[in-house]
Amino acid sequence: MSQIARQQRVRGDTFLEEADKTLAKRTWLSSGTEQKHEDAAELYMKAGNAYKVGGGFNEAGEAFTKAADIFTNKLKNMTEASNCMTQAGHAYKKVDPEAAIGAYRTAISHMCNASRLTQAAKLSKEVAELYENQQSDADDCVNLAIESYQQAAELFDMEQQKSQSMACLLKVAELCSAAMDPPDLKRAADIYNQQGKNSLDSNLLKFHAKMHFLHSILCDLANQDGVGASQAFSRYNSLDYTFGESREGKFAGALIESVENYDVEGLATACVEFDRITKLDPWKTTMLVKVRRTIEGEHGDDGEDDLDLT
Repeated sequence: MSQIARQQRVRGDTFLEEADKTLAKRTWLSSGTEQKHEDAAELYMKAGNAYKVGGGFNEAGEAFTKAADIFTNKLKNMTEASNCMTQAGHAYKKVDPEAAIGAYRTAISHMCNASRLTQAAKLSKEVAELYENQQSDADDCVNLAIESYQQAAELFDMEQQKSQSMACLLKVAELCSAAMDPPDLKRAADIYNQQGKNSLDSNLLKFHAKMHFLHSILCDLANQDGVGASQAFSRYNSLDYTFGESREGKFAGALIESVENYDVEGLATACVEFDRITKLDPWKTTMLVKVRRTIEGEHGDDGEDDLDLT
């Protein structure tokens, strides 16, 4: 530990001791009681900041939480309470993701009650990312990540932040289709379908519509719904007359034809041709493995197979 870090931790201890003493003082007037609580909360925040600089992240989280408790229960200042719980979450995030999630969720609740929806949406997204990166209880964490991304999307949408909302919904679709066990491919297809339509209405996002439509069709095919994929392909051609002749549209058409004809070689050829220009990312590869299995009639563990582009 560096000298600066040691000094900051000592400062944190000092502020924490002063805060505890301040809180223990007896006061006879209500104005004095309020001032006592304000002083104690400020000292706990100072302790939190000192601990944070000193690398004592658990201690920082605890100090910020104590300040938040005073703002919540004594001073009835929900804005400061949510700010302190956010700071607690940031500190805990360095060492204890579960504690960070708990702190963030408390802050989100305060923010929603105060109509600070953009800030609540950002923290909901942060919670989702923490769940997504958790290694233990993978299935539960995926479901909780999806729930938090969905909440963030709804909050962003309430504040008319469409691009942020779309990004969160696309994460929902990605996790539903590739990380859930079993996957919820129908939900993912519906999200990609809606985001493609929404993109067509925006000059800034129109370029992304074709890829969203391709993703929706991939989900249908991976879900063994060739009829739904074919109907979606026709629908997307009606919505965007350039879709059928685009790289994404031609790839989607070739995939649908391969599934209809039980043609594994045709599927591989379509994948190779698309991959030459636009590299297949891990999500598309996962979906294409599922599509190939619908042709072959295999239903093994996706994690034990790869997409053969040779």
